[in-house]
Amino acid sequence: MVVTHGDNLLLGRGASWPEKMYSVLAGFVEPGEDIETAVRREVFEESAIRVGDVTYIASQPWPFPMSLMIGCHGEATTTDITADPKELADARWVSREEAKTILAGAHPDIATPRPGAIAGALIQSWVDRSLFGRAKARSGADGADVRAVQR
Repeated sequence: MVVTHGDNLLLGRGASWPEKMYSVLAGFVEPGEDIETAVRREVFEESAIRVGDVTYIASQPWPFPMSLMIGCHGEATTTDITADPKELADARWVSREEAKTILAGAHPDIATPRPGAIAGALIQSWVDRSLFGRAKARSGADGADVRAVQR
């Protein structure tokens, strides 16, 4: 879930993840729950950030039985983070410029996203300002790719 507030992006590090591994937040859709509600609930449960508008961006098959990664953008309506320690070891806002250094592998505290996952493609699209419009994900030889397409 690409959660933004202005020109900042919310990233988190899972409680069991290696020290510099951060990503956009993720979660599960509960039975009977729509995607927009799931995004708002999961982001709040993990970070105490409230999310207003939610937009579907892309999807990617995930190698667990009956799983699908659904990439969405959520606009944060609050900014004070309180990470749930059961879910996240850390959560932080990064600027677009800081996200560029992450993607370039030059950030001192955050590693480049792992190749092939939709999270890295979503971050790249946000950095490039190409996240919105009709977007789709495709899984190719080198993983997920989010591309804006003409209507």
